[in-house]
Amino acid sequence: MGLEVFSMGNGVRHFAGAAVGVAAIPLIAAGLLYGPRATTSGLDWTAAAALAGTALLIGVLAGSRISPVASLLPGLAFTALAGTVVVRAATGGDRRMGFGLVPADYLDAYAALLNTWSLVIGGILLTASVFPSRWRARRGGAATPEKEEEEPPPLPKRVPFASKRITSARPAPGPATGR
Repeated sequence: MGLEVFSMGNGVRHFAGAAVGVAAIPLIAAGLLYGPRATTSGLDWTAAAALAGTALLIGVLAGSRISPVASLLPGLAFTALAGTVVVRAATGGDRRMGFGLVPADYLDAYAALLNTWSLVIGGILLTASVFPSRWRARRGGAATPEKEEEEPPPLPKRVPFASKRITSARPAPGPATGR
C-alpha cells in the first residue's frame, strides 16, 4: 500500500492547491512580520521558530505535489505587493505603503517585507509553479489501472540448420571462387 490511496483527479488537486495557497498568504506574511525580531536580551526563540516555520511552509509550497496553484497564488500576491511598492516609488509616491495600519513594533519588519522579502518570496513561488511537470496529473496509482503487457510468442525449440554440412574450412573450387 502506498500513496495510491491519496490519488485524486486534477480538478480536486488544483482546488485543494488553491485553498492551501490562499491560506498560506497571511501565514507567510505573519511569519515574516513576527520572525525577524531580536530583543535586548538576545534572540527571541519564538520569533526564530516562526521564521523557521515560514521557511518550511514556503519550501512545502515550492516543492509540493499538491498542485502548482498552491505556490502560484502566494507567488502572485507577494510579487504584486513588491510591484506596487516599485511602481509607487518610481512614480514619486511614498514607499511607506500602509505604515499607518501596522503597529509600531512591526514597522521595521513590515518595511523589510515590502521592500525585500515580498519580491524574493514571490519570485521563488512563481518559479516553482512554472514547471510543466507540476501541472500534469500523476500517472499510475489507483485511479488508472496499469495495462497488462502481452507476452511475446515463444521461441522455436530448435533452430533449423542448412541441409548441407560444411566439412572443410576451404571453399570448394568453382566459378564463384575464380579457380
